Amino acid sequence: MKITSLTLFYVCFSILCFAQEPRPSVVKVNLSSLALGVYSVQYEKVLGERISFALGVGYRPVKRIPFAKTVERYIDAADKRIDYISLENVKKSESTVGMLHITPELRFYLGKRASAPIGTYIAVFGQYNSFFGKAPVFVDMLYRGVMARVELPVDTQIKTYTGGLMLGKQFRLGNRFTFDWFILGGHYGKVTIHGESKQDLEGYDEQFITDLRDKIIDTFKINEQYLSIDVDKQGVRVENARNLKFLNLRGFGFNIGYKF
Repeated sequence: MKITSLTLFYVCFSILCFAQEPRPSVVKVNLSSLALGVYSVQYEKVLGERISFALGVGYRPVKRIPFAKTVERYIDAADKRIDYISLENVKKSESTVGMLHITPELRFYLGKRASAPIGTYIAVFGQYNSFFGKAPVFVDMLYRGVMARVELPVDTQIKTYTGGLMLGKQFRLGNRFTFDWFILGGHYGKVTIHGESKQDLEGYDEQFITDLRDKIIDTFKINEQYLSIDVDKQGVRVENARNLKFLNLRGFGFNIGYKF
């Protein structure tokens, strides 16, 4: 009887301990984003055998664009597919940009032997991005019979709100460390755009203000069905006239994590 009671005690104790065993968590640093000057971390909490929740946050202070020539080629290629504005007259190598992103995601680990947080997973995620900085732009226009170049330093803010799917895989590195590879995914949503150049144009007549607005629309190929533009004695403002769609890729991220 004593042996039976003792056995039952140990069985109940083991079940109780197992039920109260805390689920592991992982804190990660994104190494690939550091190359772009973005400080990005993620916290992942295991919720069950094959499921976890992760929250990522990234920040980049306002500064010059890294790999400016490569980025400029990418923007020029993307520019051809944007039908509401052209970025040809933007001085991209002189532009500055900062950013903040927040990415919550729910991960589902795949395979017969899957055990979160290790293995291949599909992530369902949402993402908020805010890009902010200054972009020098220029227009060439005729003023009182003389061709003049008007340079406008534009304070910009672009925000995106998207959702999507991503494939990834997390590897075990010893007992405590992990390597999390964001392989590839896509996300889709909307984007808001606001650009403002505060200029003192009090010394110019109304005809110049009208001509400047027309020249900006023509130079930057602004489609007023999508973007509204306002030019007055205080400067120039551009922002959404309607909802704009945003499609982008997510992936190629390499993260080192600590599991506890």
